Amino acid sequence: MKKTGILCLVISLFTFSLSAGTSFGNPDLNLNDELLFTVRHNMVGTSPYKSLFYAALKDGKSDKASEVITCFPEQMELLSGGDELQIRNRYGIARYSKKTSAITWIEKSSEIPENIVPVVPYAASPDGKYFCRIERTSVYSGNLMLVSTQTGKSSVLCEGVLNSYEDLPVKWAPDSTVLVYEKNNGVYFCNPDAVLRGVEIDERYRKIGRGTINSVYWASSKFLAYVDDYLLYKINTKELYTLGLYSGIIGQGKPMGRFPFQFNPLTDKFSCNSEVTSAVVTQNGRLFTYLTVRSASCDYMDVVYSRPYTESNASLVASYIFWDAANKPVLWQEKLPYDGIKERGSVYKLDSQAQHVLEIEDSGKPFVSPNGTKVAFFAGSTVYVYDINTWKRLAVLTGEKVVSAIWTDDSNLYVGGEKSVRKWNIFSNKADTITLSSVSAGYWDVSDYSIIADTGNSNYYRYDSKKKTWSKTEITAPVEPVKQNGRYRVFIGTTTNKNYDNALYIRSLSKRAVTNPLYKESTRKAPEKKKVALAFELYDNADGLPLILSELKKFNVKGSFFINGEFIRRYPAETKQIVNNNHLCASMFFTTADLTENSFVINEDFVRRGLARNEDEFYACTGTELTLFWHAPYYSVSPELITYGGNAGYTYVNACCDVSEFTNPDMDPEKLIKRFCQSLEKSGGGVVSVVGGFSQSNHSRPLYKYLALLISALLDSGYELVDLNAL
Repeated sequence: MKKTGILCLVISLFTFSLSAGTSFGNPDLNLNDELLFTVRHNMVGTSPYKSLFYAALKDGKSDKASEVITCFPEQMELLSGGDELQIRNRYGIARYSKKTSAITWIEKSSEIPENIVPVVPYAASPDGKYFCRIERTSVYSGNLMLVSTQTGKSSVLCEGVLNSYEDLPVKWAPDSTVLVYEKNNGVYFCNPDAVLRGVEIDERYRKIGRGTINSVYWASSKFLAYVDDYLLYKINTKELYTLGLYSGIIGQGKPMGRFPFQFNPLTDKFSCNSEVTSAVVTQNGRLFTYLTVRSASCDYMDVVYSRPYTESNASLVASYIFWDAANKPVLWQEKLPYDGIKERGSVYKLDSQAQHVLEIEDSGKPFVSPNGTKVAFFAGSTVYVYDINTWKRLAVLTGEKVVSAIWTDDSNLYVGGEKSVRKWNIFSNKADTITLSSVSAGYWDVSDYSIIADTGNSNYYRYDSKKKTWSKTEITAPVEPVKQNGRYRVFIGTTTNKNYDNALYIRSLSKRAVTNPLYKESTRKAPEKKKVALAFELYDNADGLPLILSELKKFNVKGSFFINGEFIRRYPAETKQIVNNNHLCASMFFTTADLTENSFVINEDFVRRGLARNEDEFYACTGTELTLFWHAPYYSVSPELITYGGNAGYTYVNACCDVSEFTNPDMDPEKLIKRFCQSLEKSGGGVVSVVGGFSQSNHSRPLYKYLALLISALLDSGYELVDLNAL
């Protein structure tokens, strides 16, 4: 179908497709006027899931706020020395006590959340007595807080920290006595107990040095490794306060060796063995160098192994380093195959060569046991545990797709799946269900009015209303839901609220007949959300593409990619990878040249031929067609160019914001996001553009590394994220 015209947008590099997504279902009513029902959300940031709710009816409505009785593990932390498991999701925070085998909700939403953003991570101390989190003060930043899990007392460590959906800028000592954190391009330490009691010394005497959180690594509870520029230091934790007070005189610790390259704390990371005599440095996420100390000094370290990632059939998404009992490094790489959509993990022992020891299909992030001897990871619906030293498989747990996992000790893990949260002993291979994550439906057992949940495939669980936990049960006869009991009839009906797919209604059958929605907000007239499309700009560099595709998969959204001909010619495998992952592809002409420069003579034939050439090269590469959206390189355009493209059947996508990563290369991502939000507010929606890589300049903080922050800011501002076709 021929499309012409102009589409007004804001600059961004990917496109999201997001449904309104809140729907009610599976009502079951008993003779005591108690109601069970499910609520399902299709939102970004986590898998869609059905939560089971309980409500007691009185006078045609819920007597109290409806209560969610399942608990999806969007995020999990271990607290109180391993005695408590904290589970967080869109509905609140629940804690499971190992001592009482009961669940307590410490925070719970009284309403159905509509604008849902991903649940932010916490950084819990290894002993579970403290955790760090970001308390939001704006759509893109907040205060870094230190919180006591026992008392709830908190203290601000740093203001104006970017909201993070991966890792916080903190690192805990293995024994939890010291916390290291990043602030204003410097690295600081503190005693968490002293901070919360208000007796910690002034922060200026607790500075380790310049850099970011990437500049430090806990080698053990005894030693902290620190990199400044070229030098690697070993700091004894007992000497931290002395170094903080007298660093100008005695230096920053014991020099261990010099890197043969400069360490960039914005893009590089490093890891050390327990004595800080060996290190692995990851430069810009792609170059891996294993070094050893000759003698503790400022001399250059020996390079044992150094190699960039060069695999030709997959892009590198992430990497992790851990150390075996012989103090040898193990490299774990997460890859996205060019011909598939499922990530896979590759594991190597590093020495003078990289020895391949394991390959995992559809893999997730590895979790190392507290004593560092085992690694757990999930691949699809299976959890595996391997010995880090021998790489022999120790245990396997199957049954459902896994979304999170955490070690409680060296023998047990909490495994959070799409259907349940289980405590698993890897040696006995016993897995006990403590709560359900989601259900297919819930029912009343008519014999005793206990609650039964169906999680699919004839798996049934019974609810303990006192402990708020679930246990496996057997059902001998089919269970049928009841929607009428003589006083009330419940049903699923339509709604004019576009944030909901339907509404749950209660119809009174006695006294005064009346019909009310269980949730008033589900039927109120809500203004239609303003729409935003996110567009990825692929010029002549693919550095950001692996992360972009991985994040899009993680958030379950569809991207729109404007692809330049130079990108297709340089990166044919990556171009096919975009198509294989089912994303929308649009044209950015066949050349990266600025079409408005005076050195070009641009006429309609030139534009037609340029667009046609890009179509043909894309088709030859992928076997599919580009969509009929386009924009000129760098959004540099004239009215004549738009007309020429329209005559060729293309709709021009124009940026609503005059700020971009090309026009403002040194602008921080948080400032870019702020400008985008301001422009969107004025225009009422549009397109946000994120560049997928830079070949002509060095960007240490490109926007594609902050996609989760960008998505959250837009959702929190009330926008509906759609693709170009729906804008």
